Amino acid sequence: MIYREESNILFIRFDNHENFFESLKNVLHDTGISSGIIISGIGMLRDFELGWFNIQGMRYEKHFFSMPHELLSLQGNIALKDSEVFVHLHASLAGPSHECLGGHLFGATVCNTVELFIQKANALSLKRIAGEQFSPLT
Repeated sequence: MIYREESNILFIRFDNHENFFESLKNVLHDTGISSGIIISGIGMLRDFELGWFNIQGMRYEKHFFSMPHELLSLQGNIALKDSEVFVHLHASLAGPSHECLGGHLFGATVCNTVELFIQKANALSLKRIAGEQFSPLT
């Protein structure tokens, strides 16, 4: 993995077989970023878990996919939740049939590479506070 910072932008290139969330959190820790916006993420993932939030049941319905899929779009934000850095990501992916999958990304392994751009939110202190039904961004 490599990463570079310039002004308020952080670029990360993840390498094959990396645990995506673990590696991302390590870079955020190393750079001191606790608030930010995931501007763009493309590449390829495998062994990933997507979720869809079921409002009736107030829980995520999760599905695990082992086959490599192209990461078409990755967006989200970075905030503090219970004094820890929390990364909230939504992903769109496509497999060999070219059909898209999407939802909340819970975990993933990098397949080949992922290229990620983050805008640091220097003037903001984003936090997630537990609400009645979920933890909204404040």
